[in-house]
Amino acid sequence: MDKAEFELIAKSVQAASDDRKAAAVIAYAFGEPPGEKSKDRCWIEYAAAAALLHALEEATPDKATRKSLLQAAAKHILADFLPIIAPEEAEAFIKAAAELLASVPTPETLTAGSIKKSVHMIPKAVNVLPKIPIAPTPKEEPAATAAVTVAKSRGKEAAVYVGLRAELAPIAPRLTVFDLSVMQAAASIYASGTKTFSSNQLYRALTGADAHTRITSKATLEAVKKSLDTLQATIITIDAEQQAALRGYKGYAWNKSTFKGYMLPMTKLETAYYSGNKLAASCDCWRILATPPALEYATTIKQVATIPQEVKRLPKGVSATVNNICIRDTLLYYIHLNRGKGTKLNYSTLFEAAGVDTSDRRIYHKMKKAADSLLQYWQEIGFIADQTDVIESSKNDTIYIS
Repeated sequence: MDKAEFELIAKSVQAASDDRKAAAVIAYAFGEPPGEKSKDRCWIEYAAAAALLHALEEATPDKATRKSLLQAAAKHILADFLPIIAPEEAEAFIKAAAELLASVPTPETLTAGSIKKSVHMIPKAVNVLPKIPIAPTPKEEPAATAAVTVAKSRGKEAAVYVGLRAELAPIAPRLTVFDLSVMQAAASIYASGTKTFSSNQLYRALTGADAHTRITSKATLEAVKKSLDTLQATIITIDAEQQAALRGYKGYAWNKSTFKGYMLPMTKLETAYYSGNKLAASCDCWRILATPPALEYATTIKQVATIPQEVKRLPKGVSATVNNICIRDTLLYYIHLNRGKGTKLNYSTLFEAAGVDTSDRRIYHKMKKAADSLLQYWQEIGFIADQTDVIESSKNDTIYIS
């Protein structure tokens, strides 16, 4: 194992240890865990991280392997905890250590998208976020800034209330559609089991590229980094109490009805990235510490679409610009929101929803061409039906997706 990989593992485990220690303290002090984890699970994960830290302190990079680190961690667990836990319970601690170690990418996957499928969150309460201003006052809980009607019950509308606020000082007035795309890509990496990632890896997951695809847009990569800073510092609150009480949603796994936390609960790791097995340069890596609240909410109400990375790939002629990514993900939202029913929308509606300014007719036609290329590509790979039509007239261009 080279020094850079060893360092990445050490910093990832340290970040996980700090987070799990804090969660365990809160859980046992107040009798209730701070997130979706149980008290026992918080304790198990903290103990597993501590054992791995011991193993890392004793190891040297040139002689260490992931297997040897796990074996050393297992020895620490057995030595430290067997007096207070049953032997069969030790398996849970060792398994947690193995999962933590596996959540740190290898040098080969750190520059790759390293995921086969993406998650795409469909709830209106998630997709309305770009329309909500980020409250600038960090010390006070903001009033709900958006009420999203999800259904009607006994003649009354049931709403989900969504609010955003900044942690310290607002670094953006509001989220953008591109921020949502970055959040979806990071959540996809998290859902795949990898919790530490680089901005380069996220770029590839976002654009559907693989390890062999060159990063073609430095501007988009910089936009990804800026978006991560915004998402890390923005706190979301989703109050779904009315939805949880609905008859049609009572059978869902409502462990809670309010989902709150950072848009991406993560910490930044100043470390390195790789080209193949060789250290390329220092870069920013991130460690996701808990399930993003939007993903937890979308999963609870079973409105998460699983999309093959092939679908996220931008076809030939569609460059990896911020606008094109927003067009793609907005189309995916409309397609999955209307699965089995078909949807009809005109281009101006699509571009407005994607947050793309098409007041310049040249940009309008450029974005229209990108949308048409995406639809044609999705037909070719069988993602959408062959009979999808683009109906055009002199007054109104309409896309009908069957």
